[in-house]
Amino acid sequence: MLYGRGTETGRIDRLLAEAREGRSGVLVLRGAAGIGKSALLDHAARTAAAERMRTLRGVGIESETELVFAALHLLLRPGLGHLDRLPAPQADALRGAFGLGPAPSTAADRFLVGLGALTLLSELAGDGPLLCLVDDAQWLDRSSADALLFAARRLEAEGVALILAVRDGSHGFRPAGLPEIRLCGLAQEAAATLLHDAGGALAPHVRDRILAESEGNPLALIELPAALTLEQRAGHVTPLAYHLGPLPLTGRVQEAFQAQIQGLPEPTRTLLLVAAAESTGDLAVILAAARRLGVGADAVEPAERIGLVRVDGELAFRHPLIRAAAYQGAPFTRRLAAHQALAGALEGASDGSRHADARAWHLAAACTEPDETVAAELEQAAERARRRSGHAATSAAYQRAAQLTPDPRDQVRRLISSAEAAMDAGQLLQSRALADRAALLTDDPREHARMAGVRAAIEFEQGSPRVAHGILMTAAAPVAAVDPTMAASMLLEAVRDSWFAGAPDLARQAVDRLHALALPAEHPLQPVISAMTGLAALLAGDPVRGLPPIHAALADARRAQPTGPGERLIIASMAFMVGDDETSVELSARLADDCRAQAMIGWLPHALQNLASSQLYLGRFQEAKASATEAVRIADDTGQHHRVDHLQGVLAWIAAVSGDGRTCEQLTTAVRDHATDHGNVSSLSWAVWAQGLLDLGQGRARAALDHLEAGLTGAVRHQLSTTLLVPDLVEAAVRCEQPERAGAPLVRFDEWATATRQPWARAVALRCKALLAARDEEAEAHYTAAISLHQNGGRPFEEARTRLLFGEWLRRSRRKADARVHLRQALQTFERAGAEPWAVRARSELRATGEVAAAVRTTGVASLLTSQELQIVRLAAQGATNRDIAARLFLSPRTVGYHLHKVFPKLGVASRTELGRLDLGD
Repeated sequence: MLYGRGTETGRIDRLLAEAREGRSGVLVLRGAAGIGKSALLDHAARTAAAERMRTLRGVGIESETELVFAALHLLLRPGLGHLDRLPAPQADALRGAFGLGPAPSTAADRFLVGLGALTLLSELAGDGPLLCLVDDAQWLDRSSADALLFAARRLEAEGVALILAVRDGSHGFRPAGLPEIRLCGLAQEAAATLLHDAGGALAPHVRDRILAESEGNPLALIELPAALTLEQRAGHVTPLAYHLGPLPLTGRVQEAFQAQIQGLPEPTRTLLLVAAAESTGDLAVILAAARRLGVGADAVEPAERIGLVRVDGELAFRHPLIRAAAYQGAPFTRRLAAHQALAGALEGASDGSRHADARAWHLAAACTEPDETVAAELEQAAERARRRSGHAATSAAYQRAAQLTPDPRDQVRRLISSAEAAMDAGQLLQSRALADRAALLTDDPREHARMAGVRAAIEFEQGSPRVAHGILMTAAAPVAAVDPTMAASMLLEAVRDSWFAGAPDLARQAVDRLHALALPAEHPLQPVISAMTGLAALLAGDPVRGLPPIHAALADARRAQPTGPGERLIIASMAFMVGDDETSVELSARLADDCRAQAMIGWLPHALQNLASSQLYLGRFQEAKASATEAVRIADDTGQHHRVDHLQGVLAWIAAVSGDGRTCEQLTTAVRDHATDHGNVSSLSWAVWAQGLLDLGQGRARAALDHLEAGLTGAVRHQLSTTLLVPDLVEAAVRCEQPERAGAPLVRFDEWATATRQPWARAVALRCKALLAARDEEAEAHYTAAISLHQNGGRPFEEARTRLLFGEWLRRSRRKADARVHLRQALQTFERAGAEPWAVRARSELRATGEVAAAVRTTGVASLLTSQELQIVRLAAQGATNRDIAARLFLSPRTVGYHLHKVFPKLGVASRTELGRLDLGD
């Protein structure tokens, strides 16, 4: 029976009811130890059993936080027989993560395991609703936590209810964005009832003291009285639970458990210690280790009799605090002996790498001084964890191995490996601390360069690109003499950091140092060095010198056809730099497809960012929004904060074009707040552009001019996007009758447009010159030339704006028939793109020309769908199955089916076959 938890049980019951109806849900129960989280999980399990719902249970165990995917394996173990139903990459990732098979080549991306977990949960819910319960989630190993949260945030329509219990004060597990209930102590009446029912006869003043000291904590109300003697219950002596003074509540409850354990026979205490140290409940291993300490299997009976443990194929403690009491209450030397016995019991065990990892950690726990043999076993465990994408476990094993390493050189090597793995796991502060520690132990410039790479990457993500640049520049100097290639790689990274910082002087410094290395002409990094030299010139506002080497590097890269995702991203970015949107979208789309097919989830936000920007420039705003929205979700999950800023800037621009002022301003505010604090002006420039474009579209020309002009003179002035906003500034200046404010910016844009060799760019430059022309003949010539160049393709939104402005000019010149031709085409493009403010202008101009019939709206059916629905429908129209779509979009197959079922009525179709006949955009 639960006391005083009606609200909480009601919430849980609704969650289970929704799961029975096919809807998924997640709930986090947060509170202090003993506050009733486990009892609420038990309530959920009982309710599910009564409704014949399948239930999976898992638990985080403090001593297993270094064992890769230990908790996730425990949770999903009953369903592993369904692995063959999963897409092969996901099934292989789960097998590799759980040590059931070799780690696949794609296992380097730890989030693939989370996708596999999501699909497996969906499969297990295929025959009916599924309940997943995880207790003590604060002790989940980091790999399990990442995978489980990745899956939890994607549960939609599978019929899965996931409930996680988390102890207050836990910093390692942060289920941000998930629904949460915070449990407090029971109300006075409920607490008194529980104490009366569970505690038996107590003297009034003892009862009052327990009620006061327990603070409504249910476990304390049950266990504190259980630790009292008859004399203490009667109030004749000081209760045992209080004679040590004002311990924290958890400490008092643990003391009560320790008092019960101390009353057990010595063999039973030893067996409980071994079980607490072993942590998984593996009865065979526990009994084998106990035998090594001279204890037989019958020793468990006294503890089982009084309810401290239960034995049912496994040995489980009734509450985590009992485990803590059994372990922490034992003398230090006995704990060492228990770990040594467990290591011996695991030697040569059948469960392959998992037992080998556990053995290594038990040996380490038994060590009191450096031991290279044990350190080497831990290093092997670290490498096994790396192959299974368990970066946090890799870091922990390398760190402990370093502590046990006698040789200082091996210690430094292991510390650096630990720091790099911690960075891969997203444990950035831990990574920095490890790198700093290693730096004190070596003078080797290569090792210092590796540590600088770690610190710079952390600084880039959490701090400032400018500071990251300084770290790399400082460390590159000493390593240049012994490893020029390593120095060159660091300096190239420094140029990239300069770009994000908007600092041309820093980029120039790094480029000068690159050329000073005098690498051979045939060195494989030379094409990249050439491109980065051009990037530095472009950053300094010199496209005439900057773009030719980028053109050349792009041509070389096309011939070389690099295969690495990083190199392929650089190529797509170079295409963007020179305004070749078609090439950029092609390369980015191909890379995004490969990221999906190979489950390179961490790389996907980068690819989608490039893709969204290119789609945006090509006027495919709905597709750009879908790409950017998906990328934000994944980047947020994977901790890529700068990527989130940039993508939100792209989404703000799309909102500005569509006239959604509220969304645009919310996004630009978020970008400004974060990007300004971290010196990420590359992302900030998008927010500046979006705000100016919103004002221009809404007819606020003066506000637009001020915003855009500030972008050209402020912190973001060196970014390419500030070059691209110049046409908006020119139009705003002309509308404000202040054309003189547009002259110098137009020179800048014209230089870039000429250097790109792109017809659309030169067309837009001519449009700007037409707006600023002093004579009608000159204006018409520029407009006509611009329209002619637009016929060569590229940026249809810009072509529509050119036609709109030309149409307005023609109407004012009383050439209404000529004006209608351009205005109709502009309106068609605006309506198709969903650019409503611009469509309103075009309609208004058409009416002014005497156009009687309203322009035909050409908005496609895609405008009826959300970004996610549009992605799903397009893939379904191409013949992809629900399972294929789910794997590509990192959803469950049942969620895909749910969305398709929902959109069919919206689109007026009855089957998947009919989707192929719809206009779903490009």
